[in-house]
Amino acid sequence: MPFAFIGLLLLGFQIGSSILGLFFFVIYLLLYYYFTVGHLTISIENEHLNFSWKKKVVFNYKQVDDLPLANIRTIVIDNGHFLRKLITDNKTVFINTTKVNPNDNLKLIHFLQTFAKNNNIRVINSWRNWADNGYLKTAYRINIASIVIAFIIVCLFIARKGFSSWQLSVFLLFIPQLFLYGQQMNLEMKEDNRK
Repeated sequence: MPFAFIGLLLLGFQIGSSILGLFFFVIYLLLYYYFTVGHLTISIENEHLNFSWKKKVVFNYKQVDDLPLANIRTIVIDNGHFLRKLITDNKTVFINTTKVNPNDNLKLIHFLQTFAKNNNIRVINSWRNWADNGYLKTAYRINIASIVIAFIIVCLFIARKGFSSWQLSVFLLFIPQLFLYGQQMNLEMKEDNRK
């Protein structure tokens, strides 16, 4: 999101109007919201999770079949607040809840965690899921390479234009997040090695 804002603002400056850049950013936000945000209602009836998407004018999400609770083998929950996936033996249901309606999300997550505890179902986070699928080490290497490349670019900018370059701030936006991801992946790999 910050990259889109800065990029579209720069485009506006190149065209000659920062207002035009802000207008493009607003259009971008509206399109981003429309294409990425969906309203999924999850209900529990007769030991099944029922999924129904709120219909859009165009580009609706694919309908998700009902999921018997007994078929769930793994539940992926991040930070105790974000339900990401429900994994069965033969399919994965991607959910990706957000902070939009936290009370409903937390009720569902609490129900699923209680159900998991009573029925011997794994509750894991996304990093553990990546490790189980064999992606975590590769993602960690890519993350480290991205940090190194970002630092090289930052050093080159400083050497070429000095600290006053506002373009330098673009790289400083995502470097802390890369460090955070690296630490989270590293902790998960250490836990993996202890097993």
